[in-house]
Parts: sequence; structure tokens; C-alpha cells
Amino acid sequence: MGFTIQDYNLRKTFTIEKKLLLFAGFYPRRTSKNKYAYVLGATVNLFLSIAQFLSMLMQLIVNRNDLSKLSETLQYFITHTTFICKLTNFVVYKKNLLNIEDTLEMPIFYGFSHDHLKLLKQKVAACENVGTVFRVLCVAAVAFWALPPYLDPAKSKSLPIPGWFPYNVTDYYYPTFAFQMIGIANTAYTNSTIDILTWMLISVASGQFEILKENLKDIDYGSPDLTKTNESFKNCVKHHREIVRFVYKIENTFSKGIFLQFFASVIVICFTGFLMIIVPVVSMQFALLLTYFLCMMCQVAMYCWYGHDVMTTSNTIGQSFHMSNWYDSDLTIRRDVIIFLERTIKPVTLTAGGYVTLSLTTLTGILRSSYSYFAVLRRLYSDL
Repeated sequence: MGFTIQDYNLRKTFTIEKKLLLFAGFYPRRTSKNKYAYVLGATVNLFLSIAQFLSMLMQLIVNRNDLSKLSETLQYFITHTTFICKLTNFVVYKKNLLNIEDTLEMPIFYGFSHDHLKLLKQKVAACENVGTVFRVLCVAAVAFWALPPYLDPAKSKSLPIPGWFPYNVTDYYYPTFAFQMIGIANTAYTNSTIDILTWMLISVASGQFEILKENLKDIDYGSPDLTKTNESFKNCVKHHREIVRFVYKIENTFSKGIFLQFFASVIVICFTGFLMIIVPVVSMQFALLLTYFLCMMCQVAMYCWYGHDVMTTSNTIGQSFHMSNWYDSDLTIRRDVIIFLERTIKPVTLTAGGYVTLSLTTLTGILRSSYSYFAVLRRLYSDL
């Protein structure tokens, strides 16, 4: 007997991310329960994000002629601006998440053997482990932003990130410090949760493709029961169609935010690398930059990795079909088989903004671009 939604509910694969975003006030709800707490959470988070953005924008204007200070401010400003854009995209398309949840309750995604379910569970478990590592990196980065004023004498009474305020910061240092740290933690909290939610949904799609491939292998085309064979094959065709629709729903919801993330990553990785060569290696600042660099690398690499995984698993569906005894099939279903195989020739791909394919090739392109800009920035700095 195949597994049912009671055995393994696909909606529960991202329960943690859903709860975290509900607490922040951004995940869509089906009821009006705790409405005011939900609105309050979203309002506070948006206020912190916008206030932080305006503070850094003014600082950029003030330090526009100082390359070193400009780089330091831009490093976090670009990340924060991208986060606001990603959050805006998420809020605009958040109703799609309810549709995605409904899709994951469709019977076509269930009813397979428990051995096949293990393939999906392995994908989900691997993504959970990656998400845990990413969260640890984010927590470490936030901690490193908070520690220098207390552990580094040279940074005494300095703010975690550059920012302009319409008053003497020294007079209100601790409230200002708390404001910035809460803002940084809020950005890391929400941004990382949106990323992990996206990775988890893509992993579910990839796991479903793996199950589909196993189901295609298991069909006995030489069976005398032609009705059963035809029904099994048509079920695979329907399964494939619904997985593709599921992938496109993910793309429609997150694509624009991912595109902005890729664009920002090129610049942020460049600036972070530049700052790492001008600060002492044995310092809190270097530890912060290294942790932040790893966060950015993990963030962009995982989008490319999981997008590439969907592309490769969907691209090998035809190979799995040919591993069955398809040559024993009846002529009545061969026409449907040919049409299905033609549809699977083109791999299913996820794109960023409808332009950039999520793949390892894209990742190498991002790193190559970052290094090019890094080389230019280093040359400009050495000429000063």
C-alpha cells in the first residue's frame, strides 16, 4: 500500500519556515485569528527595515568621497536593500503560497510506495541540514556585528554598521546600538527564512521528479492487463504535468526576488572580498567579514544548486523510462508514450526574473563577475 497524506504531509516539510514568517507577520493566513498581533508584527518589522535603509542611505551620501567607508556602508546597504525588495516581492505574491499548499495536498503527489517516499525524505532532510547550517552562519554574523564594540578597544562605542542619525550618537549610544542590532537580526531572520522556504519547496519538486522516475521504471508494459498498464502510464503523465505546474508556481512566487538576490550577490561578494584584504586578518572585523562572505556564498550557491538539481532530475526522466520494458508495450499506448517522451526532452528549469536559469553555470558566472569587479576595486584602492 502506498503512503498517504496522513503518513507524510508535504505541507509539513516547511512548517518551521511557515511559523517563523507567520510570527513576523508576512506569511498568508486562512483565518483572521490573532489578526492584530499579525498586523503589529508586520508593521514593526517594516518600520525597522525602512528606518535602517534610510539611515544607511544618508550615510552613503555623507561618505560619498571616501572609498573605504563607502565600501563598508555599501556592503550591508546593498544586502538590506535587496532584502526589502525580496520582502516586497514576497508580500505581493504571498497569496500564491496558499495555492502552493493546496497543490501539495493533491492526491497525485501521494499513493506511491514507501521505498519511493524515502527518496523524497532524503531530499527534504538534506535541505533541512543545509538550512540549519545557513541559519548558524546568519546567527554568527549577527553576533560578530554585536561583539566588536565590547571586545575591540579600537571599536569602543562604535555602531555595528555605518548609519546617519539626526543627533549625537554618543549621547544615545546604547539605544542606537540596540536599534541597529534589532534591525540586523530582523533582516537576517526574515531573509534567511524566505531563502530556506524557497529551497525546501524546490527540494520537494526535485523529490517528486525522483519518485516519477521510479514509477516509470516500475511499469510492466508486458503485462496482459492492458487497462492497468495504461492507467499506470497515464498516472505518470498526470504526475509529471502537476510537478511542472508546481515548479512554475514556485518560480512565479519567488523568481523576481531571486533575480535581485543574484544581482546584489555579485556586488556584495565583491565588496566583502575587498574589505577582507584591507583589514587585519587577526581581528573581529575580519571574522565578521569572513562569516558574512560565507553567508552570501551559501545563499546564492543554494539557489543555483537546487535549481540545477530540478533541471538534472527532470532531464533524466526519459532515461528512466527506457530502463523499463517499454519495448513490450502494446501499440495502443505507444503513441501516448512518444508524445510524453517529447515533452520530457526539454528539462524543467527555474529562472531568476525569467532571464537567468538557476544552475551551477550561473553560479560560476556570478563568482566570475564578482572577481572582475573585485580586481577593479582593488586597483582603484591601490592607486589612491
